[in-house]
Amino acid sequence: MGDAPSSKPRQRKFAPRSRQGCLTCRARRKRCDGQRPGCQNCTRLNLSCEWQAPRRVINTECSKATDDRIPSSPVSETALIGSPKPALDVWDSLPSDEVSERKHFLRYYVDAFVPSVSVADTPHSFYTALYIPWAFSSDGVLNAIIALSAAQLARRTPTTDRAQHLRSVSAKHQRKCYAYLADRVPERNSGPPRDAHQVIGIILLLVGLEALNGEKSTRWLSQMKCVRDILNLLSAVNNFTDDWEVDSLRRHFTYHNAMASLMSRVSRPGAEPESLLESDFSLAVSASGNPLTVDPLMGIGYYMCRLISRIQYVTSVNPAFPSITQAAFASIDLDIQNWTYGSPLGFPGLDLPHALDLIALAEAYRLAALIQLYRTSAVHKSMIPGCASRAMDFMSRIPPGSPAESSMLYPIFLAGAELDNEPEISKCFKRLKEIQARNCYENVGIVQKVLEEVWRPALNGQEKRDWEEVLKEWGWSFTLG
Repeated sequence: MGDAPSSKPRQRKFAPRSRQGCLTCRARRKRCDGQRPGCQNCTRLNLSCEWQAPRRVINTECSKATDDRIPSSPVSETALIGSPKPALDVWDSLPSDEVSERKHFLRYYVDAFVPSVSVADTPHSFYTALYIPWAFSSDGVLNAIIALSAAQLARRTPTTDRAQHLRSVSAKHQRKCYAYLADRVPERNSGPPRDAHQVIGIILLLVGLEALNGEKSTRWLSQMKCVRDILNLLSAVNNFTDDWEVDSLRRHFTYHNAMASLMSRVSRPGAEPESLLESDFSLAVSASGNPLTVDPLMGIGYYMCRLISRIQYVTSVNPAFPSITQAAFASIDLDIQNWTYGSPLGFPGLDLPHALDLIALAEAYRLAALIQLYRTSAVHKSMIPGCASRAMDFMSRIPPGSPAESSMLYPIFLAGAELDNEPEISKCFKRLKEIQARNCYENVGIVQKVLEEVWRPALNGQEKRDWEEVLKEWGWSFTLG
């Protein structure tokens, strides 16, 4: 974006909101004087003045990984989800026979893995309501679930031999997944593959496995392209009816597609962007009029992730059509700033603190999306520090250990990369270490390494590095999912 717009880009104004006040004032987005047991606002309006109870934070550490900065003391696999049910004590040992071991991994997936990656426990989570029934009829889905469960358990066990066994189990079932896909996905786009819905689900679960294992290649981007191609083929043959299963697959794809949009310029330097209408099936459905759905990965930010997915298609100016590129930029900018979402307050299964965490997460995503968009325009780059500061503020409202923290990597990476003072950098790095200790996802460690390289010059009084330059220099590509 070389040319300046005719008018100053509009900035979204946020109502002041108390960070330490009562829950009632926070929900009403009003300043609170913090007086207990009843603040002035609630007393004046005769409202019930509610206060957030102190949260119990579970302090866990991962077993030692290749990254020396990761804590090395052992941890119980069930520490991830707090005080375990008695039935979860079986994580301490693996069954000896293959059938019992398979049941063991399925139970772990439902009771421990899914809560560790979900921002909210919803009855219609595709992780359980869709993929678990498929696992009993599709060997490919079952193998993907076992691969994920074994990979995460390997990072939580204190025993070296057991960790090695779990890694080998994960790798074995991952290979079975690829064999399943090779048997169904044609080499050429001659039509949708057999068992197309299950194929999409398996590939998306494997993308999650790439994040868990901390893969730094572009394989996950190739997997996303495969899913996108299948979605387009299904849409073309009118075989992709709009039902709950399809909506679940579309949502799961949209989340990872948003992460892929961030790596598009790093992983495809100089490549021509694909056509927006032809490439992004996740944008084919309008969000207007749809009831509020709390997604296990995106919370209330589903439509925002769809907007983020569009950014990758307007990141380079087409010399032949500069006005079209500028118009696309302005359209996405306006859509991001004007995005509204249904309030999760009162949503079934969500208490007030959890609902407020999802709101803070949604606003952090909005600001991170603006950072990603403004990085493509020399005119708008001056607005990035303000967006980063506000994003960090919203993330600070999400307490450590909150379920909403599991999807915070995208905004904390984009906002953290803009920090240039030591106190804020230390605070950001501390938060990343806490997230790493709780979910043991290796891509969190990758983010730490990249940001350390970005911050290193700034801590020495020099200009910080650009994270895209670091990734190109290192040849890395990873998902923030």
